[in-house]
Amino acid sequence: MSENHEHIYQLLLKKRNGTINESDDQYVSALINGHEDIELMWRALKHSFSLPGEEKFWQQIDVANAWSAVREELSEKNSGVYNIRRWLFAAAVLAVALTGISLIWKNSRRTVEPAPVVATSTPVPVNGLRLQLAGGETIALPYNQEKQDIKTGDVQLSAGAKKLQYTGGTAMGNGFNTLTVPPKMDYKLLLSDGTEVWLNATSKLRFPFSFPGNKREVYLDGEAFFQVAKDDSKPFIVHTEQTDIQVLGTSFNVNAYNDGITKTALVSGSVVAKADGKEVRLRPGQEAVYKTDKGYDVRSFDESEVLAWMKGVYVFHNTSLLEIAHVIERWYGVQVVFDNKELSGKRFTGGLEKLQRLDYFLETLELIGDVHYRYDEKGVVHLK
Repeated sequence: MSENHEHIYQLLLKKRNGTINESDDQYVSALINGHEDIELMWRALKHSFSLPGEEKFWQQIDVANAWSAVREELSEKNSGVYNIRRWLFAAAVLAVALTGISLIWKNSRRTVEPAPVVATSTPVPVNGLRLQLAGGETIALPYNQEKQDIKTGDVQLSAGAKKLQYTGGTAMGNGFNTLTVPPKMDYKLLLSDGTEVWLNATSKLRFPFSFPGNKREVYLDGEAFFQVAKDDSKPFIVHTEQTDIQVLGTSFNVNAYNDGITKTALVSGSVVAKADGKEVRLRPGQEAVYKTDKGYDVRSFDESEVLAWMKGVYVFHNTSLLEIAHVIERWYGVQVVFDNKELSGKRFTGGLEKLQRLDYFLETLELIGDVHYRYDEKGVVHLK
């Protein structure tokens, strides 16, 4: 089509913002109805957020080049694999600076082994963000709120602004407390030795208020990033259901969400990961993937992708929809059911922004991946 794409985009912005006049609205509506690429851009844009001054801002963007790239993607075809229309590439170029949402998708028709009908994950905590003390008392913690001081025994807790730290605790003994982070949240914990732990959604960490012995031990269920304070006399050990990771002072990420798989990614320092009598020593930039039936596999990793969850983004490559469903459950606190079992093995490449609306993500799947969704009366998402 020969229309000026930058002009069209300005009209789409005005249409979404409700500032378009009647004649321009009729004109751009006809374009939406008559041109597939315009329709796709409109579908992406109408879900983004409106910010002051954006129409003037986008006048400085080379929309035509972005549009050209999208049109090239729209026409690209590969044997055996179809490249999903990268309509969100245009949204990334034209709207990501405003929304923080970017998805570039690629879908393979290949499937994995038949999967369960229901994508189950760690049970959703019913009491929200909380700390269960070693003695059994449970304390509800504030999340993204002003700091609150909470006194329990000889321990002074300071919680708020997505962070928990504490002082005292020697009289509490060596028992383990359990910090539970529910779906939709992530949370930071400062341990008594100065170690910082960032917990992803639907994760638990068992830890003592102090480390009086000759080692520092914690137990992780889920995913966390550790910035361990160096102490040569006291190794720091992270226990998961399958592995033990031992360090002195370093930073690393542990993902132990999936049954049978634990991933340890080293950012700095040195770690030794152990399981079933075997151990591997990692160098910065290496990730050890342990599988129950295969042992350890050491490979390099992209730090910006592995740690993206700390910025509220989940990045996936050639990932099954079943695994993506697990993330949806952890991040949004909703159950996902596959009415069509074969869909669970469909594979995608892209990213999920935690702050975006789930409906937007599901509508993207519906539009580009031949995946249809609905909510039932209990709020469960059904995919077919």
